[in-house]
Amino acid sequence: MPESVIAGIPVHFPFEPYDVQRAYMEKVIICLRDGTNGVLESPTGTGKTLSLLCASLAWIRTRQSEHQQQMIKLKATSKDGGTGPGGDLSELAMTVGKANNWGVPKVIYASRTHSQLNQAMRELKRTAYANMRSVVLGSRDQLCIHPEVMKEQGNSNKVNLCKLRVHSKTCTFQLRVESKKDHPDFRGPSIMDIEDLVRVGQKLKMCPYFASKELVAQADITFMPYNYLLDPKARKANKIELGNTIVILDEAHNIEKICEESASVQIRSSDVAMAIEDVTHIMKVFTSGESQDAGADEPKDFTLDDLTLLKEMLLELEKAIDAVVVDNPTDGTTYPASLMYELLGKANFTYGNCATIVALLDKLVQYLMVASQHMTIRKGGTFTLLSDLLTIVFANKESIMGKVHLSFKVHVQVEESNKQTGAKGGAAPQGKQQGWLSKGNITTTGASSKAAKIVNFWCFNPGFGMEQLLNTQVRSVILTSGTLAPLKPLIAELAIPVAQHLENPHIVDQSQVYVKIIGTGPDRQQLISNFKNRDNPKYISSLGQTILNVSRIVPDGLLVFFPSYPMLNKCVDAWQASGLWADISCKKPIFLEPRGKDQFTSTMEEFYQAIRDSKGAVFMAVCRGKVSEGLDFADRNGRAVIITGLPFPPLKDPKVILKRRYLEANRTKENQLLSGQEWYNLDATRAVNQAIGRVIRHRNDYGAILLCDSRFQDASQVQQLSKWIRGHLGARPQSSPFGPIVRELRQFFKHAEETMKQPDVREEEQPLTNVCKVEEDEPLPVIPTIKREPGSNATFRKANESAIKVEMANSINSWTPADYASAAGRTLGHAAPNAMDFMSRLDSNVSSIDFNCSGAAGSGLVKIHKRERSSPSANDSVATQATKKRYKLVDNIKTEPSSQPAVKVAPESRADLLRELRSVINQEQFKEFGKVLIEYKSGTYEKFESLMAVLLVVLPAPKMRYLLVGMRRFIKNEHKDEFDVRVASLN
Repeated sequence: MPESVIAGIPVHFPFEPYDVQRAYMEKVIICLRDGTNGVLESPTGTGKTLSLLCASLAWIRTRQSEHQQQMIKLKATSKDGGTGPGGDLSELAMTVGKANNWGVPKVIYASRTHSQLNQAMRELKRTAYANMRSVVLGSRDQLCIHPEVMKEQGNSNKVNLCKLRVHSKTCTFQLRVESKKDHPDFRGPSIMDIEDLVRVGQKLKMCPYFASKELVAQADITFMPYNYLLDPKARKANKIELGNTIVILDEAHNIEKICEESASVQIRSSDVAMAIEDVTHIMKVFTSGESQDAGADEPKDFTLDDLTLLKEMLLELEKAIDAVVVDNPTDGTTYPASLMYELLGKANFTYGNCATIVALLDKLVQYLMVASQHMTIRKGGTFTLLSDLLTIVFANKESIMGKVHLSFKVHVQVEESNKQTGAKGGAAPQGKQQGWLSKGNITTTGASSKAAKIVNFWCFNPGFGMEQLLNTQVRSVILTSGTLAPLKPLIAELAIPVAQHLENPHIVDQSQVYVKIIGTGPDRQQLISNFKNRDNPKYISSLGQTILNVSRIVPDGLLVFFPSYPMLNKCVDAWQASGLWADISCKKPIFLEPRGKDQFTSTMEEFYQAIRDSKGAVFMAVCRGKVSEGLDFADRNGRAVIITGLPFPPLKDPKVILKRRYLEANRTKENQLLSGQEWYNLDATRAVNQAIGRVIRHRNDYGAILLCDSRFQDASQVQQLSKWIRGHLGARPQSSPFGPIVRELRQFFKHAEETMKQPDVREEEQPLTNVCKVEEDEPLPVIPTIKREPGSNATFRKANESAIKVEMANSINSWTPADYASAAGRTLGHAAPNAMDFMSRLDSNVSSIDFNCSGAAGSGLVKIHKRERSSPSANDSVATQATKKRYKLVDNIKTEPSSQPAVKVAPESRADLLRELRSVINQEQFKEFGKVLIEYKSGTYEKFESLMAVLLVVLPAPKMRYLLVGMRRFIKNEHKDEFDVRVASLN
């Protein structure tokens, strides 16, 4: 690999570094050399991660080389000095030096998610430093391979059961760590990500979670998520030592929020009440001897006196919280930070006994974890919440309480009542179980005159968490991201001394990026997604028309980002109802960002596959969502990004209001903090900058950025966009008419495809002839369906599945005109699709087209057969482009009528099903159905009852029964059995 000398350090880079990469690496090396901090911005696609790793590890390797030379001199001194005083000193120096890694700092590389860490580790494998020792730290949820632990639902349950098995020495995987940790399969690879650790752990039957910690001491670089580093609880649990380390915080555009959240905590009245109930249950077990009768072997390293004292404290805490006055039940009431310490003080939770009580709570969690295996009881989740509360609140030392009062606020809200919980686990009637064995008041409404409350202990000063990090004697802290600007307010909020800062330009040429502000849609309707306009049907329609027109021009992948999930769902519902959704999906299949982890992974895989298999795809997502943060849409996966609005935080959210007040109260000329309004605007623009960064991913990439909100032309918004984006918009950016943009966009992509180097075809892509080849005796392949998951409140999930069927016609053997007509979004009897499009289907590897379905009984029926090659090959597929094809028309091929009457089946597509439903019921009924369906998606069992009641009213007739059965696809998994029973009872 080429070697470049940067700031006096030889750096091996995979290729000759560009100027922006050289400037970036120089700043990194200066920070490490001088032991100072840096804030470095370099746009996405400039090789930021690669530059960061190469520069830091090159400096580490140089230091290691220098200390190796010192070690050789020490050995020589020891040999010459013999056993004299000089020799003893040399031996001592060697021992101390070896124990302290010879004074060479270690690197801790932290990012927001494990997917981002995996990307960084893949970059490291490309470098000359791939042989340096590295390790990644993950959670038990990711690394545990014990089958019993992995059955547990929820991360906290897995953690507690793991701790219990390790404590009782019943986890064979953990017990093998000591004997297997030096195995070549484990020590051999220098770079192992989460998947590698799990694979090796399963092979050696050794716990990957505990084994990975064995690698930390010898690692040159350790990868971990932010919370492991910034959260004092996680840092302590993972035994992370920060003295003389280099801390790199990549993707640091979210660092302020993460610092604030790591120092914040919440407790509910219901949490305290359930903790009282759990303590009471354990006390009953102690006094009645139930556990002995059950043959349990729970660890009981606590006494009945401990439980009695804890219950008294919790009862006092519950009473103190109940006494807090909430003047505004709707929005809550804000108090000074001192209220939290007063509430805990009234219950006798203090700095002096905090550690003891936290230890007791941990023991109780382990006890309940075992007890839950053979009796019906909660697993101690409320004890974990209380432990976190005490740990976070009392982490702030008494000596800095003045700063705590400035940085924190207590916000008390009324807790929403839970009727089901109240009915099942309510307080005992008066006169029953009063005294030390009573369960306390677990109800939130009803007999209690005091409403249950939520007490929030919120931090608004990110510098508070960063100061705790700096106090650990780290050598350097480097904050870096593609979207940090403006840097001064960031540095001011974090309150860290910064010696080096950088705002890099982009690595691509002006001709590789097309940036425009679209202020009006094709119908000249203003595009502005503000609060007043977002419910305007004309605006939503115009935005859909804009996306439709852009999807016709943009090749391959198109990303569309919305300000919020509600706005995304609102647009999807409106477009599906109006037919715009079907029009867009005829051009490109549509994917929606799901919220579930498993669904997200599968949806992304299907999106990438659709890009490879078809003419493109549209991915609709949300700013600040998973798609907008760190995912790679390079080359064909993302040729354009549409930003539909500015994702401002909720204006009336109590946390947003208090953050703005904090900034206004603490802002001075000296500290250069933003005003509340400036912070509010910047928070939205940073989210936009992150979403924009998904497209241009490397030097030879190209793409379009379309800002579909007229507010982007405001000077205040433009100045907060990334520096390289501002360069494309010019000094005075103005929105452009839609017509010229369409022409310019078409010319841009035409020019880019002619002049830019196109990406190589991925290795996993197979030739079309191989994909379509079907053995003679094999059944026809099933046409794949593509998932599209709206948000949790969306009415619809899929639309126009058959449109994808048309676009995948090359992978099927037969189809009918009905398939083609419905795929084009029409029904038979209406205008037919374009004849040339129809005939183009014959240019694929289709063996037959059945016209029998469209002819009347007794009419002449025709079937077209296409002669297939017996052994298609790549060369043949090229040759056939210039050869004529033979088609044979066969008369009178009739299908025998079935003796049984055909059973009518609901359409497969959700959108088609809803259209058919709309055609058979009146408008008022359809509105009522839509309302209860939306409520059901985010509601409880009661909403299921409401939905069933409406369905039985609007679909009462037997001839509509097929539609009622089709509604099963909208029913949640936990309600499907009951749905089936009710439908079956109607027959």
